[in-house]
Amino acid sequence: MLFFATTIDGLQMGLCFAVLALGVYISYSILDFPDLSVDGTFPLGGVICTILMLKLGIPALPAILFSFFAGLIAGVITGVLHVKFHISKLLSGIIVMTALLSVTLALTKLLTKTGFTTTIFSFRSENLKGIFGGKLTELLGSDGRDYMILIIELIFVIAVKIIIDLFLKTKLGYMLKATGDNEMLVVSLGKDSGTYKILGIALANGFVSMSGALYANLFSQYDNSCGSGKVVMALASVIIGMAVFSKIRFISDTTAVIFGAVIYSLCLNYLVLVDTNGIYLKLLNAVMFALILIFNDKTSSLVSKHSKLKGGRTNVRA
Repeated sequence: MLFFATTIDGLQMGLCFAVLALGVYISYSILDFPDLSVDGTFPLGGVICTILMLKLGIPALPAILFSFFAGLIAGVITGVLHVKFHISKLLSGIIVMTALLSVTLALTKLLTKTGFTTTIFSFRSENLKGIFGGKLTELLGSDGRDYMILIIELIFVIAVKIIIDLFLKTKLGYMLKATGDNEMLVVSLGKDSGTYKILGIALANGFVSMSGALYANLFSQYDNSCGSGKVVMALASVIIGMAVFSKIRFISDTTAVIFGAVIYSLCLNYLVLVDTNGIYLKLLNAVMFALILIFNDKTSSLVSKHSKLKGGRTNVRA
């Protein structure tokens, strides 16, 4: 029963973090931009959603969608620092992440004045229901509620995936991918590659922020420390998905990233069974991420060697 409950929790977390991974996929895989501001925009989405729901009484779904625009603004700032002021990719992300930590703390204190605690806000009160706290989930009972959460999350993730896929097939999306693949080609076409970079980083952070809002709904609370380590988790999800599933023709990159997030989250939850006190959880997480990177590097090397050998044989036959 413990293993089954851990698996259900892992699936719930994995689908929640799938939106986070999809955002990082845009910045990291498409634009080759290691955006460290993710650790700041994730809790930003959570606190914005919390303010809208608890203080303004806005329903959960609109609050989550609105948090996307908060992340969008943060992403624009990161992009402008890099493109317009020529600050390096890593430093621009660190600057925005550091600033957002102060912003989220300030917003949390603002809520404290209305009677809520500093770090935790209950979504399931008499006057407020989270996106996972409706009457339908209550009718299904405790176990049925867990399944209902999975269904709602799955619908939400699929909707985000479809939106990203459709966007990447537009002219704007193709230019965004071209900017990441060959920036000089975009410049030669008379386009401003910097604008596409800013757009991509903004969209990425928008989805990251939305994931933070979804996370707050899932746990019925907001915590200022919820963004810690999320960039590592997202990168690991993207790397796992792309390494394991991207070679399968009928699986798109976005689908691969979603699978990667679920696998990584399940692995993390199973690690909790090993380290029940959580003392070495961060260490085990770091070791697992290192092994993923090593495996990905070895796999890439083998594929590269295989391609070269195949090409060599073709030349001999010719």
